[in-house]
Amino acid sequence: MSSGGTAMNDTASHPTAAAAEPPLIELVNVSKHYRGSSLIGQADAPVLAVAGVDLAVPPASTVGIVGESGCGKSTLGRLVVGLEKPTGGEVRLRGKRVADMGRGERRTSRRDIQMMFQDPYAALNPRMTLDRIIEEPLRALGGISRADRRARVRRLADEVGISAAQLSRYPRELSGGQRQRVGLARALATNPALIVADEPVSALDVSVRSQILNLMASLQAEHHIGYLMISHDLTVIHYFTDHVIVMYLGKFVESGPPEELFRAPAHHYTRALIDAAPNPVPGRAAAVTVRGELPSAAAPPSGCRFRTRCLAAQDLCAEKEPVMRAFGPGHQAACHYPLKEAVPA
Repeated sequence: MSSGGTAMNDTASHPTAAAAEPPLIELVNVSKHYRGSSLIGQADAPVLAVAGVDLAVPPASTVGIVGESGCGKSTLGRLVVGLEKPTGGEVRLRGKRVADMGRGERRTSRRDIQMMFQDPYAALNPRMTLDRIIEEPLRALGGISRADRRARVRRLADEVGISAAQLSRYPRELSGGQRQRVGLARALATNPALIVADEPVSALDVSVRSQILNLMASLQAEHHIGYLMISHDLTVIHYFTDHVIVMYLGKFVESGPPEELFRAPAHHYTRALIDAAPNPVPGRAAAVTVRGELPSAAAPPSGCRFRTRCLAAQDLCAEKEPVMRAFGPGHQAACHYPLKEAVPA
């Protein structure tokens, strides 16, 4: 466990075979700061989107990141896939620091991690037909004949439920669910070990969401791939993941197996998310367990970042940042006054 209280137990609640392998991707004390705007004549205040987190994703597992808008979860996903460079800390791929890789090695290694985006229409080139969209990652890799590329495109399209006749169409001719199937096929094109799925079903109808999630689950079993699922929807996270991480204002505040975390959370922010969700636990009465709005990431509160909204906050919460403590197998939370007793170290 990290002394900073942001580490996740990378073996808890995951399949034994996956846990025996080294983590596919690791983030070690990773931070990402953006230069923010300020008044004229003053230095820009940095926006702390991700603040010193540790993360390890085992192969063929599904890790969920959940939190409200502005908590930094999408930035975290972009750091994992390599679309953003960390301001501090290091990213490791299969145990090797990405910063130490040469340009060619880094480019080759990127085939292991692909991304599904929230808006499937914005993520697809409107001037390309579906077959060219799916084929594009294979062309970028190079060294694959045109015949082999086209054969793989047809095979991928069939796996995600896109017919051969549809491959000559353009994204505008498809429904939202069909577009996301194309996005999934494109992500699978390079035989990745991990797919970062950033709100992959939030733009879809409820009936289509389950179809896409079931498709992703079946492809995971078939191709032995892992997912980093980023979502604000607790129902999706509960249904789809092996391990859940709750993120607040750039920090991890709780992590654990979904059944345990949603049944008996230890952190007050996790409790607030569950209470705000539309009936995630049948028979549970709604309650008000949070106050105020999310603070600015340019000026986070001292000590516990959630203290300004927490009904249980006391003086200690402003003076000292809480560290992760164990609350059960694979279950950790960073809170001075948790909702249940911690497990002795």
